[in-house]
Amino acid sequence: MAKDKSPSDVRFGAALMRARKKRGHTQQWLADQLKCSSAHIGNVENGHCPLNPARVDKADEALEANGVLARQYAELYQPETVDWLDEFHSLQKSAHFIREYHPNIVPAAFQTPDYARTVIRASAPWFSSREVDERAELRKLQGEVILKNEKPHYHVVLDDAVVRRGVASPSVMADQFDALAKLVQSGRIILQVYPWEILPQLGLGGPFSLLSSIDAPEVLYAESLYLGQTTDDPGRVRQYGMLFSELQARARSPEATIELLMKKAEELR
Repeated sequence: MAKDKSPSDVRFGAALMRARKKRGHTQQWLADQLKCSSAHIGNVENGHCPLNPARVDKADEALEANGVLARQYAELYQPETVDWLDEFHSLQKSAHFIREYHPNIVPAAFQTPDYARTVIRASAPWFSSREVDERAELRKLQGEVILKNEKPHYHVVLDDAVVRRGVASPSVMADQFDALAKLVQSGRIILQVYPWEILPQLGLGGPFSLLSSIDAPEVLYAESLYLGQTTDDPGRVRQYGMLFSELQARARSPEATIELLMKKAEELR
């Protein structure tokens, strides 16, 4: 009886094949780079066996995959070792265009230090004050890295809940809304807020980001509290691209969003 294929082996094998064919290389060429047999490459690509971890980075480099293969391998085979916030920051730094939706909180790159501390403390009440401060400082530094340059271009849609539900003290929320409004007014980001009275309520599946770069496939990054999942599967990326377009079309305009943020900040002072 044929042995059932591992879903992880099948997915990584397909990704490896796409990367190889994109560069116009044969299985024998890749085998030469990785110092293995072409039959082994064929088995990996067909999902019959995994690629040795020691060869993953070499394959990514040889195929000029810009880390895509390495990230997918880590996601599929070593999910417990991936610090998903660090992984997302790495994706952000290499992106040229980011589309992001968040239904609950302000995205990490735009959080003020006090807002970040409140969110981190609420998400992980077991953290000590020192750990909360360290993570808030790291989040601040990572946000500065992303926003200090003209790229990536950033287009964000937030749910009304982010603005209308207080997750911190009134003064902290007011400062956060002021900071968001200034970012939009500066032209550094495009921000829209999705009204909760518009039905059907889209985006109930949770936060996600679509990250595009010039020399790599578009990546979908979907997150939960403890896990971030990355895929460059074309079908899934298209689906979420369609969802973001729907959210964007039904959301308030950037100008109306600035008015909303400034009004809420004033109400909270």
